[in-house]
Amino acid sequence: MNKTHRLKLIEKIIAEQKIGSQKELCDILAKNSVDVTQATLSRDLNILKVIKIVDEEKGHIYALPFSLNGQNENLIHHKFPVNNFLSIKFSNNIAIIKCTISFASTIALIIDEMNFKEVIGTIGGDDTVMVILTEGVSGDDFTSSLLRRIPDLNSRI
Repeated sequence: MNKTHRLKLIEKIIAEQKIGSQKELCDILAKNSVDVTQATLSRDLNILKVIKIVDEEKGHIYALPFSLNGQNENLIHHKFPVNNFLSIKFSNNIAIIKCTISFASTIALIIDEMNFKEVIGTIGGDDTVMVILTEGVSGDDFTSSLLRRIPDLNSRI
């Protein structure tokens, strides 16, 4: 199977099933006659910009970033991994959000999807999100806006 077909199959599997780990995804691919190494699968997930989102049943699962596009704010709020948000600190117009490992890209994407007027953009690492705030926006301004949209964060901030 060539790379394009493998990527399409991975997208299909993630869109249709709740997948919680690379091993689980590897096993499903193997059942579909696709043998990949963990390194190849990691690269494929990066190419597809796969993120992890909270799932009540499995803890967290893989999701495709476009699956959040166009969803209403209530659904985005529902997917915000509140329990994985650890802290937020500010330096001028930069906010640094610390979170549990592997949730930074999810938090960054959701903040981007929420279209905060206070935010220019985000960068998500593994356990840290850098949020660039619009000039003149204070940390308090952003925190207030964040809490208005995601009140469950109140216990975390």
